[in-house]
Amino acid sequence: MGEIPCILSIGAILIAFKCLLIPSYTSTDFEVHRNWMAVTWNRPLKAWYTESTSEWTLDYPPFFAYFEWALAYVAHTIGFDECLQISKTPIMSSRILVFQRLSVIATDIFYIAICALYAFKSPRLVAGIPKKMRKNAQEACFILLACLQALLICDSIHFQYNSMLTAFFILSMYFIDSGRFLLAALTFSILLNFKHIYVYYALGYVFFYLVNYFEFSAAKFLNNFPKAITLAISLLLPFAFSIFPFFHVAGVEGLQNIATRLFPVSRGLTHAFWAPNFWALYNFADLILYRILSILKIGKFEAPTYTSGLVQEYSHSVLPNVNPIGTLCLVVIASVIVLTGLVIRWRKGKDPIFNFERIFHSRPVDFSLFAIFSALSFFYFGYHVHEKAIILITVPMTILAIKDPKYHRHLIHLSCIASFSLFPLLFTPFEILLKYAICVAYFFIQLTFLKRYTRMPLGDLLPWRHIASWVVLAIVEIYNTFLHKWLLSDRLPFAPLMVISVLTSIELTGFFGSLIWTTFADGIIEISWQKATCRLREQLIRDMTYSVQTVEDEQDVQIVAGVDTSASSSNPDMVYVSVSFWKYPDLQHLATISDTRILRLPYIPQYLAVREAEVVADFVRSVIAERPELRPDVILCDGFGQFHSRSCGMACHVGALTGIPSIGIAKNLALHDVYETVGIDKRAKVDQFVDSCREIFKSNKSVPGFIPFDIVEPVKLNILRMGGSMSGVFVSAGYGIDLDLATTISAKTLLNNTTCEPIRAADLESRRLVRENFDGNRDKIE
Repeated sequence: MGEIPCILSIGAILIAFKCLLIPSYTSTDFEVHRNWMAVTWNRPLKAWYTESTSEWTLDYPPFFAYFEWALAYVAHTIGFDECLQISKTPIMSSRILVFQRLSVIATDIFYIAICALYAFKSPRLVAGIPKKMRKNAQEACFILLACLQALLICDSIHFQYNSMLTAFFILSMYFIDSGRFLLAALTFSILLNFKHIYVYYALGYVFFYLVNYFEFSAAKFLNNFPKAITLAISLLLPFAFSIFPFFHVAGVEGLQNIATRLFPVSRGLTHAFWAPNFWALYNFADLILYRILSILKIGKFEAPTYTSGLVQEYSHSVLPNVNPIGTLCLVVIASVIVLTGLVIRWRKGKDPIFNFERIFHSRPVDFSLFAIFSALSFFYFGYHVHEKAIILITVPMTILAIKDPKYHRHLIHLSCIASFSLFPLLFTPFEILLKYAICVAYFFIQLTFLKRYTRMPLGDLLPWRHIASWVVLAIVEIYNTFLHKWLLSDRLPFAPLMVISVLTSIELTGFFGSLIWTTFADGIIEISWQKATCRLREQLIRDMTYSVQTVEDEQDVQIVAGVDTSASSSNPDMVYVSVSFWKYPDLQHLATISDTRILRLPYIPQYLAVREAEVVADFVRSVIAERPELRPDVILCDGFGQFHSRSCGMACHVGALTGIPSIGIAKNLALHDVYETVGIDKRAKVDQFVDSCREIFKSNKSVPGFIPFDIVEPVKLNILRMGGSMSGVFVSAGYGIDLDLATTISAKTLLNNTTCEPIRAADLESRRLVRENFDGNRDKIE
């Protein structure tokens, strides 16, 4: 599907669906926005932020107030004046319902257009994606953003204008991706003057601009002054247009009135329904402590009031009370820590202490990560956070997952957390089924388009731990909706909501930690951890701890399999894994099966198994599970097996993890590795031995048998072939097989007398698939 047909078709479907939602349930926000239209239409500018006939007073920044006035003007022009009555009590009619719903739909068109602009025109969205996958990636980005289930629930049912506001943020991201930093700052400043909750992103912008916009080298330091001035103008200009009219008509008092409404501190630490963040866990811990201490009659504590379902200030019973300043400190500390980590990752040069160029990614960190961590820190530790604010995390997370597929599982998990946390917003019978249908449909849309984009198996997108958590949340949700009132009548009304808050808070905490782990996984700590883990596994392998069906005789071998991987040139974390099955000893080809995988761990020299072994072993196990008749008796791997520098290479790991005997067959022999293995003092002896091998194979290319590499005792490597350079066929035992039998089997797989045919077949197939499905180059595969 082309860009325009995709945009028009998805847009038409969404608008039609939103029109069908016009009669659905409306929350108090519906009356809030109707009252704001009435206030801005009927009261002079200086009274907009002091009018208090209704309890739903204007508490958004001035640009949103101007927007409400524009809506009121439209309503008045087309004869919907009933929308514009100031009233202490809510006003509702079918005409008001239709007008306000259509106003949301009209702004949604703007949102869909900006989603299309970003998805199909952003220069950075697909820059690191293999060529053949870019179109699917763009379509996935557009559809996942345009159909975001949280926006459908919050805007088209519950009622708000989050889509319009989110469009400004996505537009700012588009300008950043295009390198137009001043326009990005201007757009973000406009957004802040529409709704101040988007300050959640502010620290992300600050840190990103520090490393991408300003120049801190000594030679270019003076260039920062004009840059700082132009950036300040871009940021302050929207504020000037926003607040100057109020200052003009009411002076400083007008500005004070705005500030008082925008930052009320009398709403309590948490919302009526706890958002899934740290404070939900804090409240729950306080409640549990209160119950335990009351039962044990230890001390005297006031009963908690935060389970009343009311928006109010309250005190904790046992744990210390938390004030807005305390939460702000936590937000800033958390944000600064993770954002500083992103700045360190961004650095491409060498640090005087650590070699960052080698340890960290060479590509700069994308802005979406700065936005995610900034918003997530605010959401997790912020004061009086509304559950709808999770949208601020899911939007940049969706964009990040398109840019970097290793975040796909994080996106799906976050979307499910968001769905469960938003379910309590809709509680009338019709909307109950509607909200479930919307979220389940979006879940499958995510799976479909992410899988279509990356061709990843569902197992990589849906870890069992995530599925288990969703099942538990679903059980609690069903109990809350259908069983709680039936079983307990009016008792403990807040209990199931509290359980949902606590469970989603636990999941969001896990998401936060997992996101940090994945983002900084190739840092110093992770590399040290993976090395230590790898060495521990290798010790268990050397001790033959892993169970394996050993092969002791050639007659036991009926099927052999060769495995290999090929990576995309534009994104080396995206690979095709191929396993080729052959009858033994006549080498009749049975099947070659391939699939895509994402390598989530970094490459570490001498620790290739850390990056690839589990991925390869998992793929082999999955193929055998689906086609047990292909189960090989021996797996052939491209590697040195026990001749590895630690006597435990790729083949050893794959054999141990699959429980199938393995052989390492290498095409090249790196002499510096040999020198390190046998000792530098034996270098001359090694060179002499290698030269003699070359002469033997040079004089007779069909030498029967093999030459043992007996420089090292016991012998760990046999040479089947050696060319003029250090290329050839070098065999070492992997796991569950001895070297002599491994050599015999390997020798009979050399159909062309120079390469192992099962490994060659797997290599050719994986490279062909990478060329056709990832990179799209037409270079001949040799």
